[in-house]
Amino acid sequence: MLIDIHCHCNLYLAIDEIIKEAETQGVNKIISVGMSAFGLKRVLEIAKKYDQIYPALGIHPEEVKLNKDVENQLDAIIDFIRNNREIICAIGEIGIDHHFIKEKELYLIQKIIFDKMLALAQELKLPVNLHTKGAEKLIFETLPSYNLPNINIHWYSGPETYLKEGIERGYYFSITPAIKYSPAVKKVVLNVDKEHILLESDGPVEYSGKIGTPAMTREVLNLISKFKEIPVDDLELQIEKNTRDIFPRIF
Repeated sequence: MLIDIHCHCNLYLAIDEIIKEAETQGVNKIISVGMSAFGLKRVLEIAKKYDQIYPALGIHPEEVKLNKDVENQLDAIIDFIRNNREIICAIGEIGIDHHFIKEKELYLIQKIIFDKMLALAQELKLPVNLHTKGAEKLIFETLPSYNLPNINIHWYSGPETYLKEGIERGYYFSITPAIKYSPAVKKVVLNVDKEHILLESDGPVEYSGKIGTPAMTREVLNLISKFKEIPVDDLELQIEKNTRDIFPRIF
């Protein structure tokens, strides 16, 4: 069984077709991660409707640019997540972004939101699904301040220094379809042990002009198998075990 541990299911127009396609590839569970104050309720609605989808809630770092009122909404967002603690499997997608977000005046509010999301994950004893683009140093400095059950780094493509640090700390790393063309993603695959690799689509992000879907995690698995020289069946079982270890609530 394959599990897509990072997908934005609420952004698809035809989610029924996406789920059917995923099942043809043996993808039977999908974690739908939240991004915006507006979208969190929709994530829960989709998860309630489809048995294959499991909700994770959080505020994406780009929300500070898209929603000028997010700081004022933060307490209400935290209360909403806290009130749904029994039905979510993780806090995510959360993090800090200094790559796509160029406005330095927004960095402080990003850090405030990130700290509050980590504190909430600690309180609720939930794993976190992290976006680290361009802010790896700050994020890796921040994480030891919190007692978190588990940490997954989503689509890591940053400096090798922090990749090695994450490996030493026992973090998980989820691999996207960008493995087909990205040297940075391939480097993650080659360096992270098989016990700490997960699969994700990050759909509906596009890869070489093609919309990402959970079904693509089958191809991701096959490429990881090739690069790490591990039989596909053995790797599939190992990654399922990894997913059970970090996200037990979806099982």
